[in-house]
Amino acid sequence: MKHMKKMMALALAMVMVLAISIPAMAATITINSTADTDEAATETTAYKAWKLLDADIEDASKITVDEDTGEFNGATEGDDVPKVAYYTTSATAKAALLDAGLFTFTQVGTEQKWYATAVDGLTADAVTGAFDDWTDAEMTAAFGSPAEGAQTAPGGSAEISVSAPGYYLIKSTLGDELAVQTLADVTINTKNSYPTDEKEVADAGKHAQIGDTVEYTLTLNIPASANDTIVLTDTMDEGLTFKEIDATFSDDVAYTFAPEAGTAAAVTANGNKFTLTLDAATVKANQGAELTITVKAIVNEKAVVGTPIKNKLDLKYGNNYTAVPKEVQTETHSFTFEKVDGSTKLSGAEFQLLDGSTAVQLVEVTEGVEYRVATAEEIADANVETTDTIVTKGVLITVKGVDSDSDHSYKLHETKAPAGGYNLLTEDTTVTVDENNTLDFDVENNKGSVLPSTGGIGTTIFYIIGAILVLGAGILLVTRRRMNAN
Repeated sequence: MKHMKKMMALALAMVMVLAISIPAMAATITINSTADTDEAATETTAYKAWKLLDADIEDASKITVDEDTGEFNGATEGDDVPKVAYYTTSATAKAALLDAGLFTFTQVGTEQKWYATAVDGLTADAVTGAFDDWTDAEMTAAFGSPAEGAQTAPGGSAEISVSAPGYYLIKSTLGDELAVQTLADVTINTKNSYPTDEKEVADAGKHAQIGDTVEYTLTLNIPASANDTIVLTDTMDEGLTFKEIDATFSDDVAYTFAPEAGTAAAVTANGNKFTLTLDAATVKANQGAELTITVKAIVNEKAVVGTPIKNKLDLKYGNNYTAVPKEVQTETHSFTFEKVDGSTKLSGAEFQLLDGSTAVQLVEVTEGVEYRVATAEEIADANVETTDTIVTKGVLITVKGVDSDSDHSYKLHETKAPAGGYNLLTEDTTVTVDENNTLDFDVENNKGSVLPSTGGIGTTIFYIIGAILVLGAGILLVTRRRMNAN
């Protein structure tokens, strides 16, 4: 059998003996889950127990059960182990067990009662493996209605009351199976196998600029016994917009998720949420595999500065298990600045915010007071006004939606100096965003040596004086030549 993981394997050695007409006794199978309760949000695993064979017991009072292993011991030391005869009165059950190659049968007399003899080396794994692919309906058709039980909380217990001793095959909603002799009450300790998931955000996405694409990695481990639908639901805060998804299984085979309904693995996305569904057939085909899923989302204009933008992953397996949600977060930041001359706040200066050598496009949220980094959609939208210029109004200016990582090298580049005798800054101002605090700084600009403005006396006086001197020199030269001539 491929991809099988059994909850338990009890050695089985059935020997045909003469009929022993002992009244049937009810029994209780208690299944204790030792699952990791830190992983499970809800775990209401359900169990169904089909009786494959009935049991005739020579002396039920001699039977004891090891509480640790669940194995049947003999009676007290020195006593014989009670003889047990396994049989069925169902021709359908007999045929199914014969076809599975598990037992041979002998009929005693003309009564519709066939006693079973196990084939050499028969184990519980062989029994469960023989019916691994059988549906509940097929099991019921062959062996009758099952006894049922369910646990109600993670790490809890399930009790299955069976009407008579016998040999039972138990299947759980998690896909795990076990074969067990229930000659008396029995307790089984088992760790249920269910899918596990992990989620992380790339280091570059822990702090981001509005408009950046953040990459998340989801890891899904599919149990070797998994047989039911797995649904992953990823919900992002409104500051994130889902972009795309791709995946690779543990064997490095890329898997394409089709968005169309009815496909084996379907992705449906709506704004800041997507749902990935692996149906039961896909899950069975990938039992024991690890699925790595890469998800990309865009930090949008609704991201709140300094507030973690959360991204939560929920896992549901069938109808009886949900995992504790996995959550990661991204954060965007801001900085504030003023244009000043000492203690005087200056207006009329214009700046570009450079990311490297590129001017960042901005949205002016509040005129002269607050700017925000624009998204690609806003830049492309003719109805949204964006700008690459910050104009000072003599008040503190806030710029929101910037990153604190080193891959964004921000600078303020002055493109226009304030009026009143101020020159343009000769060097850009470096902006180093702190991920824990709002950066607050001043851009200092003192008056320099400024030439007189057009319309004043300016340089005219110098031109007049120069002309007079040149004229005087010419007169003196002419006078001297005349004197020399005389």
